[in-house]
Amino acid sequence: MPRKPRPGRGLEADEDFDPADEQHDGPSRTARKNASLELQKLGEALLDLRAGPFAALPLPELLREAIVEAKRLKSHGAKRRQLQYIGKLMRRLDEGEIAAIAAAVRAQ
Repeated sequence: MPRKPRPGRGLEADEDFDPADEQHDGPSRTARKNASLELQKLGEALLDLRAGPFAALPLPELLREAIVEAKRLKSHGAKRRQLQYIGKLMRRLDEGEIAAIAAAVRAQ
């Protein structure tokens, strides 16, 4: 005995679907991921920054503490997780703060 199609399933539901009607607001997932990785790399570059330029940067206290903690860590896995956390904190910064950090890293 053939099965009855369930309501809302099957070809009837697909007739109204048009992928061109879908609009995505903002950047794609890949673009967001790449931007996050770039911020994580910038945060990693802060680890190599000398004490003078590092102290002069306008960083939030939480980010400053995370960077100091990452410098202290020796374990590869722990340092990797800490760098991911630094990247997360970097995403909270505004563009001006990120630009200042990038300029300080380039200046060194």
